[in-house]
Amino acid sequence: MRENAKTRISKAVESWYIHEPLLFGIWTTHAVVINSHIQTMRSGRGLVEYNPAFIASLDKKQLYDILRFEALRILLKHPYSRKKEIPNIAYQASNIAIREHVDFCLDFPSAFDVFHGHQYDHNHFEFYYRKLVEVAEKQPSQDKGESGNPEGSPDTPAAPEKRSHGGQEEAEPDNGQDETESDNGQEARQGSGNQPEDYADHQVTGTENTRTWEADEYQTSRINEKIEDAINSAARNAWGNIPRYIVEHVIAGLKPKLDYRNILKSFRASVLSSKRCLTRMKPSRRYEFQYMGSRREFTTRLLFAVDISGSVSDKDLKNACSIIMRLFKYGIERVDVIQFDTEIKGEVLSLKKAARSLKVLGRGGTSFQPVMNYIDENREYDGLIIFTDGMAPVPQPSQNRKTRILWLFNNEDNYQSQKKSLSPWHKTAFLKGH
Repeated sequence: MRENAKTRISKAVESWYIHEPLLFGIWTTHAVVINSHIQTMRSGRGLVEYNPAFIASLDKKQLYDILRFEALRILLKHPYSRKKEIPNIAYQASNIAIREHVDFCLDFPSAFDVFHGHQYDHNHFEFYYRKLVEVAEKQPSQDKGESGNPEGSPDTPAAPEKRSHGGQEEAEPDNGQDETESDNGQEARQGSGNQPEDYADHQVTGTENTRTWEADEYQTSRINEKIEDAINSAARNAWGNIPRYIVEHVIAGLKPKLDYRNILKSFRASVLSSKRCLTRMKPSRRYEFQYMGSRREFTTRLLFAVDISGSVSDKDLKNACSIIMRLFKYGIERVDVIQFDTEIKGEVLSLKKAARSLKVLGRGGTSFQPVMNYIDENREYDGLIIFTDGMAPVPQPSQNRKTRILWLFNNEDNYQSQKKSLSPWHKTAFLKGH
C-alpha cells in the first residue's frame, strides 16, 4: 500500500534525529499541515504547509532534499525577517542564498546562474534581494510578482492546526476526511503546479510561498532557542551536516541588532529631569487616597548637534530632521539644534515642535572638538546627541559630567570604525533601515 504524504514526511524527518539534530529541532518548532490550495510546500507563521499532490510527485531523494531545504530556510529565518515588497524576488533571493552553500538534486538557481558571474557568490538573503530588485528595476516587466497568485492557484488560509504542547503534532484536515482519503483525492488531481521543479521556480510559486512571511519575534525566539541548544551541546554532531558558513551566519544572527530607536528611547529616559509637585487632583494610592499625590513637570534640555561637513549627504541631513521629529514623539518638549563642521556654525536653533528641514550653513571639514567645548561652556543640557558620519578624529572627552552624550552615526560601517574608541565614555548607535 502506498504511503500517504504525512507518513513519508515523518519518516524523512525522523532520520534527521541522529544525523541532523539541529534541523530536527528546528522542524519541531513548526506544525506540519495540509493545504490543498497551495501548489508545493511553504513555511511561515509557525506552520509548514504542503499539498499532498506535490509530495506524491517526489521520489525519496527529492523529498529529503526539499524538506531539508525548507528546514534550512526556517533556520535562516527567511520567513520571519522583515516582509519584502516583491514576493517573487524574495523567494528567489531565499532560494539562491541557500543554494549557494548546499547542493540539492533539484535545479535551484545559483548566483552565477542569475547574475552571470561569480562576483555575488556566497552571500545572504538580504543581499540577493537588493541585487535582484536592482535587476528588476532595469526590467520592470519581469519578476515583480505583485499581482497575487498565479492563475488557477487560489490561496486560502491553512486548515486550523491541532497542536500538542510542543507544537509538533500535525493537523488533521478540516474537511471531515482522514488524511489518507485527502491524500488520495489530491493525487487524483495532480497536475501542473505540483511538480518538483515548481518548488524551485520563483515565477510559479514565489508569490504564494512567501504570502505567510512576516516579521515574527515569537517564532524567531523559538528558532534561536534551538540554535543556542546546538551551541551549548556537548555532542560533536550538534550541527549535523550544516555548512560552516550557515553555522557562522545563524550564530551571528543571535546577536541582537542595535536599534537606534530603542537607544533614543533609553537615552530620553536617562536624561529626563523632573520637578515633583504635589496635587489634589491625584490622591495618593499608597495612603488610601487620604493625602495628595504628585505629578512631575519635565524640564529636560536636549542638545542635538548635526554634522554638516561636506562628507555628510543631503539624505543624511533629512534623516537628522526625522530623528528630531521622533524625539518630540518620545516626550521631549524642547530641542536645541546646533550645526558644526570644523566649528559651530550660526546660532542655536531652539525647537518646540518638529522641524522638517534645516538650513545648512557649513559643508567644510569635520572636527568634534568644538561640540565638546560647547557643552563644557553650556552645562545646562541634560543630554547631547551628535549626528555624524564619524569622519574625524575622536575628540578630547568633555569635562561636563552632567550632560549625557549619544553618538548617532549615519550608517553601520562608520559606527563600527568609531565605536571602540567612543564606547568607554559615551553611548553609540547607528541608523539602520531609516
